Amino acid sequence: MSEVKKILHIYRSEPDATTQTLVSILNRDREAQEFKLYLGKPNYDMLVQMIFDADQTVSWW
Repeated sequence: MSEVKKILHIYRSEPDATTQTLVSILNRDREAQEFKLYLGKPNYDMLVQMIFDADQTVSWW
């Protein structure tokens, strides 16, 4: 029995085409979530909870 791994992508700026391609590769066979720091005022409490809920977190600059 395999469990679907959860991955969280945190973006500091809007992802370009290269980043989007890499993200789609990393998301294969995983449950993916995104958090966009560049939009408005980030909810850091929610971000911390999302990090603890994820099996893997990737930060993109």
